[in-house]
Amino acid sequence: MGYNGEDEELSRLRAESARRKKELEELQREELRRIRELEQQKMHGTGSEYDPEMDSAFISEGPSQSEIQAAARREAQERRAAMERQAEQQRLAEQQRLAEQQQRVQQQAAAKEAAARRAAAERRAEMERQAELERQQRTRRRAYDPDQIVSDEDYEDSYEDDDEYEAPRRKSRPDNRKPQNKKKKKKKKKKFRVLKTIIVILLVLLLAFGAAIWNITRKFDHIDTEVGKRPESMKHQTINILLIGEDAREGEESQRTDTMIILSINQKKNTVCMMSFMRDMYVDIPGYGGNRINAAYAFGGVDLLDQTIEENFGITIDANMKVNLEGFLESMAAIGSLDMDLTAEEAAYMNENPQMGSNTDITDEVWELSEGTNSLTPSQILGYSRMRYVGNSDWDRTERQRKVISGVISKVKHGHLISGYKVAGKAAPHIGTDMGTLGMSRMALGLLTGGEPESYQIPAEDTYYADNINGMAVLVPDIEANKALIQQYISGEYEADTEE
Repeated sequence: MGYNGEDEELSRLRAESARRKKELEELQREELRRIRELEQQKMHGTGSEYDPEMDSAFISEGPSQSEIQAAARREAQERRAAMERQAEQQRLAEQQRLAEQQQRVQQQAAAKEAAARRAAAERRAEMERQAELERQQRTRRRAYDPDQIVSDEDYEDSYEDDDEYEAPRRKSRPDNRKPQNKKKKKKKKKKFRVLKTIIVILLVLLLAFGAAIWNITRKFDHIDTEVGKRPESMKHQTINILLIGEDAREGEESQRTDTMIILSINQKKNTVCMMSFMRDMYVDIPGYGGNRINAAYAFGGVDLLDQTIEENFGITIDANMKVNLEGFLESMAAIGSLDMDLTAEEAAYMNENPQMGSNTDITDEVWELSEGTNSLTPSQILGYSRMRYVGNSDWDRTERQRKVISGVISKVKHGHLISGYKVAGKAAPHIGTDMGTLGMSRMALGLLTGGEPESYQIPAEDTYYADNINGMAVLVPDIEANKALIQQYISGEYEADTEE
């Protein structure tokens, strides 16, 4: 702090010197101008004609112009020298003051350091005195009762409790009572140390896990939603995450949601379930009236889709994750191949339509898939998830999508943790989410510790009927029946009710 003050003062002196030099030069110029005016007046007079004879007489009688200029220069030089001497004296005085101030600061620092050394020495001396008192007390106890002589190691393990615990007990117990077994106390002490070590290791692992999740979370494409702004989001025992698949090709704006799956994690019962919401389901969209549920996303994006599901089915959504066709391909490229069982009809359809595995619907790939288990590439997984003209239309398609998600969870969950971390880091930039680090941690822990995901569809079987409304082929659900089933699904009670 002192050095900064010194620099400011020197800067001020330099500025003052420059100002005075400028004033001196201005005075010199003014003096020369005044001398020239006087000479003009002497040579020509005031209001009279020029007379060379008078001019020469005047010049000969008075001092010459060169003498006047020389006198002015001498006067200016003397004033400048006086000002420079004054500035130099001020500069030297200021330097002396700064040097004295710096010396005082150094002396104060040295005094503080010396005081700190003295305090440290006094603390060491006090500790040594305390240690000597403890040794004397131990010697007196041994001399008092030879049966209580123990090793230094045993003594150190139990000594910390002597003052507050053992001394009062010795005063109150009868003379014929034997002291507590030192070996048992030592064994308890070791157990406590082991427990403490385990706790420390767990804390370190949790911190490492949190740091890894934070590093992955910051790579996601963050989206702002009303759900993400709720203070209670991702803080319930059961967390519900809406997975959204946009049916948008390369270069297209996202308009439709062909995939709407609630991933529900019940951390109380350690269960996980997925519920597909059929895109043709006829529901009430807030502000727009009755329509297919996938129209909610086209009308109002993620916020309106969240509101539509919550108000129609009585479920609280805690977070959202969305991906389009290109992001799906990039994410699956990070995951790698997945083993899927194909029917003969599925294999044939995929071989005939490899363009389904491209986000542009154009490809040069040739697929040779067969009935049975196939190791599907990322593009083949996309085609497998998209096809709807095989089997029972959208019912089978949503089931395939849940199988793909289950396969991804299983591969990351049962694979090497470091490998799973790398996979998640590569896939994250292609997925949009409103989750933060805490929410992502809860989801990851729930998936890692929970069982295999259960798979359901909404509307459930026998809880809807097909209809044509306003020219739209739709599924009209029994809202109350499906609300009740959803609560059983996410609570993990559905299987128990079915068995009854």
